[in-house]
Amino acid sequence: MRVTTADGYSYEPAPAVTNKPPYPPELAARSKNFLDATLTLFQPLGPVANIGRAAFHKYPVHAARATSAAAVMGVDPVDLLTGNLCYDILAGTVAMGCSTLALPGPDGPVLARNMDWFPAEKIAKASCLVAEDFGVSAGFLGGLGAVTGLSKNGFCVCINAAFGGTDPGGYPMLLFLRHVLDTARNFADALGMVEGERLMSGGLVTVVGTRNDERAVVERMPSKARVRRPNGDEPLVATNHYRELAPPTIVCDRYACLAEFAGRRDPMDLLTDRRVLQSITAQHVVMCPATQAAAMYVPSHLLPDSVQETVTAADLFQFAG
Repeated sequence: MRVTTADGYSYEPAPAVTNKPPYPPELAARSKNFLDATLTLFQPLGPVANIGRAAFHKYPVHAARATSAAAVMGVDPVDLLTGNLCYDILAGTVAMGCSTLALPGPDGPVLARNMDWFPAEKIAKASCLVAEDFGVSAGFLGGLGAVTGLSKNGFCVCINAAFGGTDPGGYPMLLFLRHVLDTARNFADALGMVEGERLMSGGLVTVVGTRNDERAVVERMPSKARVRRPNGDEPLVATNHYRELAPPTIVCDRYACLAEFAGRRDPMDLLTDRRVLQSITAQHVVMCPATQAAAMYVPSHLLPDSVQETVTAADLFQFAG
């Protein structure tokens, strides 16, 4: 059911599907459209965009999933895996987005976040809650990695972009978060993995468990980590700046709004505040590991067939902050 806020912004639930073929044809086509647009973005970036084949050979578990999903979707498996490296390939393009809250709740903590990426229209159309062996991924068909995921083992994780350098030998970020969801036994195990793994790119990883004291934002550079935790039941907020590894150099209006009103307003009301929304907001996700509840919503204005976005590599530099 469509929801319209007092400001006139509308959003609606994304469908829920399983990761087992046959895939819903319309969703599969929309996911392929998103993949094609992502691969087109990579073309002007030179050698950095060619890491997909090396990753395909280095990570056999992810390569096997790529091969299986690609056969159903009718795409090349290396192309599919490469598309799932978008976070690392585009690191440093100043294409930053996402706003995340980790809030205490009566049934356990809640993760609430906006996923801001591009092309937002193609992501919104392809978005779905995918039932995986580990739990639920808030993503799309062919999403081999994870941007936001809920584990049956009582935790969830999500990534906010932050540029902290690159390490070609590190684990690609979205594939790594899928690895955490696949293998971590609980919140503490997931937190330790996120804090300790050598990564290809930096970022801010929020980890939430089943108790209100199980909330953390891990500020990551490829080989460095700092963990931010809340004091008691204070809200925990992340946008796109390090706050422990490096002091922010600009004021983030989204962070300021979230920090002021988190815990005082409903999470979805706050995520859809005009001060928090961006032109590249493609998903709203709310998860509670203690109850295993997961909900995903997408902006209504991006869903009509008449809405078509074309984003080039040059366009990415406008999304700072």
